[in-house]
This record gives sequence, structure tokens and C-alpha cells, in this order.
Amino acid sequence: MKKQFLAGIVLVSSLTIAGCSFSIGGNSDDTKSSNSDSKSESTSNKSNRDSNNEQSGDTKDNGNESGIKDESNITEQQSIAMAMLEPSLESDIVTGDELLSGKYTRTSGAGEKQEQQVDTLELSESPELNKMKNKPDGMKFYGLSESKGSYATIIGVNKEEVVYIMTQSTIFDFNEVKNSETSKTLNISDLYSKYKDNRKVANIANKIEYGDPMPSNNEDTSNVDTISNEYYAKVWLTALPSYRDSGDSEMDAELEHQNIEGDLLNPYNEENTVKYPKGVQRLAGTPTAAGQVVYKNNGDGTISIYDVPSHFHDERWLEDDDYSQRKSEDIINSPKVVKLYNASNDEIEQTVEMFDGSNSNDDSDSEDSFEKVTRENVIDKVESYEGSTLDTDTYTYKEPEKTDDGKWGFSFEDKEGNLAGSYIIDDDGEVTEYDEDGDKVGSGY
Repeated sequence: MKKQFLAGIVLVSSLTIAGCSFSIGGNSDDTKSSNSDSKSESTSNKSNRDSNNEQSGDTKDNGNESGIKDESNITEQQSIAMAMLEPSLESDIVTGDELLSGKYTRTSGAGEKQEQQVDTLELSESPELNKMKNKPDGMKFYGLSESKGSYATIIGVNKEEVVYIMTQSTIFDFNEVKNSETSKTLNISDLYSKYKDNRKVANIANKIEYGDPMPSNNEDTSNVDTISNEYYAKVWLTALPSYRDSGDSEMDAELEHQNIEGDLLNPYNEENTVKYPKGVQRLAGTPTAAGQVVYKNNGDGTISIYDVPSHFHDERWLEDDDYSQRKSEDIINSPKVVKLYNASNDEIEQTVEMFDGSNSNDDSDSEDSFEKVTRENVIDKVESYEGSTLDTDTYTYKEPEKTDDGKWGFSFEDKEGNLAGSYIIDDDGEVTEYDEDGDKVGSGY
């Protein structure tokens, strides 16, 4: 597994646009003049541009010219825009073509691919990163609002270079990353020679905007109560946006907080998993389908979210030792770092009402999944296995009954009264599902 580094304290996926501008080798007025001059170039120069665009594979694009008058008047946005056209970065960053298309594919730590929408790329200056030792002269570092993987993407820009860093660990010294596989340095002069006439540059640069600066570690966060229901509510709303402005929960969910540092990530395969690091917490909903958040407070206005399954439906977690170990390590090594959602008072109050008062910060082991199965919680066990509430719109579920060997079970029928399947729940909470013919479909927790 290649070594990765996390940019300063936080690189967020949600930033607020500040609308400012910063140029290299010139000011914003120079840029406006440059754009104006570019639009008035002669027909002969346009012919040269078309020739260069053909070499860059851009002859079919009918966008604007690059907007760059000369190499001494390149703005930060233009430098980044040119870097985003580099083929060598396609697998690591949101590319210029993807930004223009409005979508890109993000790969989670568990390897799942999800299509993401993107309208603008926001840059958020990081005070912590800009204190980095041995950084290139005049370089400013920014966190990017979009990332293609379960890592933070940061970018550094000065007059000579654009530096991309894909990271998950704190960076105190630029020398730690400058020659690593997680960073890529691009020479602006080379980029200018290659893309100075590329029509996409101006269009991409127009979609690169500045967000609010990242929180500084020097800022006073001592008055933030991170073990209060109000803070948990903010975490919940940050990780699960569907609960924002949604009114009362349709599931009438209750929330509970637990400190799970040192607990096993996969308690069903104790020899082939990992323990949660110090500071990791869990917010869990009842019923299970309400969701869960496994997170760590970073102390700077951000949290790290770990993509832990709410139930271990996939039998490989139980039976495949290599799978359990590898997936456990991937989850712990690939948290998503996000800025804490700026929830309204109404949203916080609404979410706080979902907590049942159990917000202790003790170190008791999390054994919820091993609690004794009873008539009262047997449905919860099945919903945990399924990852959703029972589909009462499609099926009719029989009343759970206890079998002679101490297990619980119940069947379900379609709306025409035909047997559709059944569940058997062991006394330790393991669910085994059967189809209408009595054949095993799967099992898990």
C-alpha cells in the first residue's frame, strides 16, 4: 500500500465561494486586459491557434481562446486550468474535460464508483499548509472541493509550478511529499507552451473559484463542546444530507452516540480486522435503516468519516479472512475529510430530538449486534441484515415465532398470498434468508 499524506488539517469537500481573484505575474486588471486583447487577435493568429489545437487534439472544441496574453500574465486559475488538461493526472484529479462536462466518477475506499455532479471547482486556502517547511518559494496551497478518491486533493501554485498532492496524512514538510507517488509537479512554462492556444483553458478557468479559507489550527476551538447532542446533530447532518430540512423522520428514528476507539471494525471476524483509532466515534440510528456515522473530530472544524457498513450482509466479511482484513484496512486508511455542516438552529433542534439521551462518552464496548434476540428486536435484526426497513408495500410479513431450538423465524408473502420467502434469526442475531422454495439466499448481521 503506497504511503499517503493528509494536507494540513483539512481539505474539505464543501466550501463557500468567496469570489476573490489572485494572479501570478499580474493583477486582475491585467487579466481583463489580456482577455480583451485575446479576443481581438487577427485571423492569421487564429490560424496558428487552430494548428496548435489540432496537435492538442482539440480541433472539435468550439469554446473560447485560452485567454492568456503571454506567459507573464498567467493567473492561478489559468495555471490550474492548464494542469487539469494533463493526461498524466486523469486518474487522480477532476480533469478539465470532466469539469466542463459537469460530472466525474469518484471511487470510495471500498472500491465503489459513484458519479458526482460538479459545476465549479472551489479553492480554499489553507493557513496550515502555507506554514509548511521547505515549500517552494511563493507557493500558495489550496484544498480542492472535489476529489476522485477517498483522499484529500490539494494544489500548490506559484509563478513556476503547479503541484498536486493526493493525501490522507498531515504534511509538515514539503520534502516528505515532493518526490512521492502521491504528488505531481507540473512546470507552468511547459504547460503554457503546450496549452497557450487551447480553447478550453478559458472555459475551465472560469469554473475555478475561490472559497472561504480553511480553518487554522491556531483558531480557538476550545469552546466547542464535541460531546453534546448539538455537536452530534451537526455531525449527523454533515454525513447524511438527506436529514437536512426534511421535517420529521418518516422512520421516527432515534439516535445514539458511542465512543468506539479500540473496538474491532468487524466484530464477526476478530482475527482478521483492525481496531478503530483513538478518537473514533459512532452515531447510530434505530432502526438500523436510519443510518450510521462513524467519524473522528479533527479539532479544526472538520471531521473524518469512515465508510463502515452498518451491517455485514456480505458473507465474505464472515468467511473470507483476506477480504475482511483488506476491507477493514482500506476503510481505516481512507476516511473522507469534510467541513462540518453549518446547520441552522431549526435543523439542529430537529435532529437533537432524535437522540434518546444516551450521549455518554464512556469506553464501554459496542455489543449492540450481540444483544439477546427477543420478539421486540427480531425485526430490527432482519432490517440490519437487509440494510433497509421491511418492504410492507410489496410483502405481508407473518408474526415472528420462536422455534423449538431457541431461534426466531417468520415468513412473508406477496400481496396475492403466495409464499415469497422467510428468515431464521439465531440467538446471536445472525440472519439467514430463504426463498419461496426454502433455498438459502444469504446470511449475515
